[in-house]
Amino acid sequence: MKEVLDTRFLTEYFYSTQVETKDKTTRKLKDLIAKNEGILPTIVLAEIIQITCEKRGKDMAESRYQALIQSGIEIQNLTSIIARQAGLFKCQYKNLPMGDCIIAATALTNHAKIISDDPHFDNIKETKRAWI
Repeated sequence: MKEVLDTRFLTEYFYSTQVETKDKTTRKLKDLIAKNEGILPTIVLAEIIQITCEKRGKDMAESRYQALIQSGIEIQNLTSIIARQAGLFKCQYKNLPMGDCIIAATALTNHAKIISDDPHFDNIKETKRAWI
């Protein structure tokens, strides 16, 4: 089954101070790439670049961007179909951030589950969430 990465996953992958979490996210990402089952929405790419730029500077953000683009993980653009579904999710789940609506819509469109520890996704009955 395909799995959509949330920003929280990449935040833990790049910045976790817990060895066990770092190991689990590393194994998970390698497995998703090897099995061609990982999906990285462009909104998540934008968010992790922003976080990296704030934490480590523009050069590191550029480096992380290149590493993710070249990693072999599928990059999912915001298509009109995903945008439509994200808008419908935002209308239905008013307190959900638009970025999470786009991630959830990406998962629904790709028949995938969301990899995140963010409980926001548990409110969306149309999707499934799992953690590492």
